[in-house]
Amino acid sequence: MRVEESVDIAVPPERVWDLVADPENDPRWCDKVQSVEAIAPGRWRVMHKPLPFRPPVELLVEHDVLEPPRRLTMREEDDGSTFVVEYRLAATAAGTRFTQTSEFEWKRMPRLLQRLLAPGVRRDVRRQLRAVRRLLEAGGAPA
Repeated sequence: MRVEESVDIAVPPERVWDLVADPENDPRWCDKVQSVEAIAPGRWRVMHKPLPFRPPVELLVEHDVLEPPRRLTMREEDDGSTFVVEYRLAATAAGTRFTQTSEFEWKRMPRLLQRLLAPGVRRDVRRQLRAVRRLLEAGGAPA
């Protein structure tokens, strides 16, 4: 399955990049992320809560392609799913057009549930992009 969403942010691409390219900043803009631990260069262990009413799970995140400040791809995998995520940042007259594309598959979920949960992935991506915009436009910067 594939989800692609974009948001315009009134800050330069370098500021957006500084926030989103470092997974250790994720708890600041992704409410499902509880903690992030660097485990090797370009690799992180993330505790996140992908489903309501379920305990947190470990997600492994690995950067694949880094082209600062315009493109980042990464692989995210937990016991239930695999995501290949791409961030694209394009300078605009007003700041940055930030696009997230996620290609994902669930490992052991029945197809009916997959179709029911897919719109939730799109909602999550939209919510995260809005959170990035709010944080940066309010003057927030990476910690």
